[in-house]
Amino acid sequence: MDREEFAARLAASAAAARRFAQPRVAEDLPPRLAFRVRLNQSYDGHPPRPGELRFDEDSAPHRAANLNKCDAETAAAQLWRDGHVPEWINVAVVDETGTSTVVELVCCGRFTADDSRLYHVQEGAPPFHVLGPALPPKDDGTPFSIHLRAECWDSSDLAHLASAAGDIWSFDLRTDGFDGQLLAALPALPRLELFNHHACALAGRALSAFTRFPRLRILRLHLTTPEGFHVGDGDDGLAALTGLTITNLPPNPWGQAELAAITPSATSIQLSAPGTLWLDDAFNPSIRSLDLSATDVAGRPRLPSRLDRLTIRIANATDREVASLLDGVTDVGALTLRGTPVTDAIIPMIERYGLRHLDLVGSSVSPATLARFHAEHPAVNVFPRPHPYRAGDRTTLNPAHGD
Repeated sequence: MDREEFAARLAASAAAARRFAQPRVAEDLPPRLAFRVRLNQSYDGHPPRPGELRFDEDSAPHRAANLNKCDAETAAAQLWRDGHVPEWINVAVVDETGTSTVVELVCCGRFTADDSRLYHVQEGAPPFHVLGPALPPKDDGTPFSIHLRAECWDSSDLAHLASAAGDIWSFDLRTDGFDGQLLAALPALPRLELFNHHACALAGRALSAFTRFPRLRILRLHLTTPEGFHVGDGDDGLAALTGLTITNLPPNPWGQAELAAITPSATSIQLSAPGTLWLDDAFNPSIRSLDLSATDVAGRPRLPSRLDRLTIRIANATDREVASLLDGVTDVGALTLRGTPVTDAIIPMIERYGLRHLDLVGSSVSPATLARFHAEHPAVNVFPRPHPYRAGDRTTLNPAHGD
């Protein structure tokens, strides 16, 4: 389609999203529109089709920052590229600034010039798909605040937060420009339960910065400057916190030993590092879901004895190292070793658990061993799907089999 047609469909879809949202939200939505463009939001692990274009640079953080609150002309210029447009674009109101209604455009990363590949033809303006604003956790049909889920990208967003502070339930902080000062400058957020910090540059006693949010239940931190990061001690705990995610951890001690005291009610922990993941103490026994991702693990970690879900993605781990991690774990419901190069030798240790789910995709466990395991444990949901077991297949599943 030509650019004029694309721009017309964008304008019509954005106006429809505002009309759809207005009776559902408590705030007046100004007629003036601003656009938050989220590029490259599709799963594209499959090979591209002929004529299809993809732009890896669209995933760069600065691209998202530059398209946080742009005008319609800028949005159209970013999405119409020499006759190619995203195959689908979801359109929804996500905010209001007092002067503008912010319309979010969530875009497929696959661009095409073939109109037959566009989604949402039945709505009359492909590739656009108009949606309502995200509903509250407990929706009863009454109008709710559009600020229930808030984002902060810059100082103008920070200034606007004060007027909506009492409505914010979920908060995304997207900048590290003045991290510690910005967190201190945030207004009291008495209803805040979910905090996603996508560019965390905090250092020593980092978690203490979040103790001012008494109802905080879920905290996710992506470290932009992992050097010097430390969670702190237990003096200022996060009593209500049940879920903690920290990504891009440094390859040195960062305070894992203090986590139990700081997060006494935590039931779900996710930790990842681009290289070595340092774990040097016991985890809180209250944890029911644990996710560890790295190239290797250092220290002397002790995992909880009973877990509903355990994920170990350690790219360079040997069978012995994984067995060492599992030492002391007596009960697991779902175990994921996806991408961890364990071999058939790990199976005897796994068999002791009353598993419901086992993921060995990307491991070095042989198909024959996987098939035998599934034949002997048919109630376990196994990935990858094993081929039928045939008697006489030689594996190292268990010495008791005489292999």
